[in-house]
Amino acid sequence: MSDELSELNLQQDFEEALKAEDSKRWKVKRAGSLEIYVTLSSAKDPSDFFHARLLWSLYPGEPPSLKFRDPETGRLDVASAWPQVRGFRPQSLDACVNWCLEGFGLHPEWRNDPNLKWNSSGNALLRVVRILQSELDEFFTTRFGK
Repeated sequence: MSDELSELNLQQDFEEALKAEDSKRWKVKRAGSLEIYVTLSSAKDPSDFFHARLLWSLYPGEPPSLKFRDPETGRLDVASAWPQVRGFRPQSLDACVNWCLEGFGLHPEWRNDPNLKWNSSGNALLRVVRILQSELDEFFTTRFGK
């Protein structure tokens, strides 16, 4: 269950993210009180769109869960919905990165590392979407299973 302050904080940052100059690279949509859908592609293959689901339990205090949705079914348990990008583990349906909840689950020591811990300052939604876009642009190789 989300708390009202988290919902208000996310709404404010969501509105700001819609107005960001680089927002034309992606499409963001509110899917739930603390859930955002992001559609984006790599500069290396702009016709192959990925549908990320970001879900916070506490915004912006905790990192979001990162999953990729199958565009036809909306399912979160389809490995072929994932891009091949450094740190992403489509076979495990998770990512080993310090900007999503699953990464901190795999590496709890990151929570106390000043260089790797979650940064909750500023617009966390916009930061995560920009990191995701950058990772796709720089390290994308293909869609998993393709």
